[in-house]
Amino acid sequence: MQCPKCKGRMYSEKYYDFVRSFDAWKCTCCGELLDAIIMANRARNRCVSHV
Repeated sequence: MQCPKCKGRMYSEKYYDFVRSFDAWKCTCCGELLDAIIMANRARNRCVSHV
């Protein structure tokens, strides 16, 4: 996967909090972190800002 911020290479990583674990993509260059919730929120905000 390619980073949308810097076009660097991203890798999959598992993260843990107190309640659950989740998979996310992390950029090797800039540290950008993306998971399903972040991508859904960004897509929703893009739709709202164009209205």
